[in-house]
Amino acid sequence: MKVPPVLRLVVRNFVANLDPITLLVMFGQPAFLIVILGTMFNQLIGTVGASGSYIAFLVPGMIASQMITGAVLAGRVFWLDRRWAMVEQIFSGPYLRAEYLAALLLTALLFSLVGVGIMVLVALPLVGIPGLTPVELGVILGTIALGSLFFGGLLIAIGGRIRSANLYFTIQSLLQYFLIFISTVYYPVSGKTPAVLRAIVYANPLTYAANTVRDAFTHRFGPGDLVAGAILASLAAVAFGLAVASFRTLELGPVQ
Repeated sequence: MKVPPVLRLVVRNFVANLDPITLLVMFGQPAFLIVILGTMFNQLIGTVGASGSYIAFLVPGMIASQMITGAVLAGRVFWLDRRWAMVEQIFSGPYLRAEYLAALLLTALLFSLVGVGIMVLVALPLVGIPGLTPVELGVILGTIALGSLFFGGLLIAIGGRIRSANLYFTIQSLLQYFLIFISTVYYPVSGKTPAVLRAIVYANPLTYAANTVRDAFTHRFGPGDLVAGAILASLAAVAFGLAVASFRTLELGPVQ
C-alpha cells in the first residue's frame, strides 16, 4: 500500500528530530517541573480552587502547555529545513507545498500528544488516574489539537517570513516563555491579582486551553469552556490562514 505524501513527510519529521538531547530538553523539562514544583509547592499551598491540591492544579496546566512544545518542534523542523536547503529539495520532489505544510501541522499535533502522554505517565504516581468520561477526554484532546494548530501555524508563519536564525529563535523563545508563564498553567488568577496582569493573562490563548483542560479534569466543563473552545478554534483558523499565506510567498534560497 502506498503511503500518502503527508504521512511520509511526518515520519521524516519525527526521524529528523528524535535525537536524545532534543527529547530530553523538550519533554524532560516539563516532566521535571511536575515532579519538583508539584512536590515542593504542594507542601506550601493548601488548596487551589476546584482542583484541590496544587499538584492536581498543575498537571492539567502542564498537559495544556504541551501544545506549545509540539508547535516549537514543528517550527524547528521548518526552520532547519530552510537553513539546510531541504525545503527546495522537498518541493523539487513529489511533494506539494500544501502537503509539506499539512505535514508540519500534523507533526506539531503528534508531538503535542507525545508530550501529553509523557506528562500523564509522570503525574500518575503523584495524582493517580483521573476518572475522565469519553466527553471529557474528547474535550482535552480537542483543546490540544486546536492549540497545536494555532501555535504551530503561528510559528510556521513567522518562520516563513524571517531569514535570520537568531531572530527566529529569539522570537520563538520569547513567545514560548511569555505564553507559558503569563497564563494559568502554573498559578490561578484571583481577586488579588493586579488588574493589568489579570487582563494580560486572560488575553493569552494558553489560559483558555489550560482552564478548559483543568475543568475537564475536575468534571466542571461548562458553557465558559465552549466559549474558550470557540476562541481557540477562531485563533487556529487565523493562524492557519497566516501559515498558508506565508507558504504562498515563501522565498526559497539560503537563510542564515
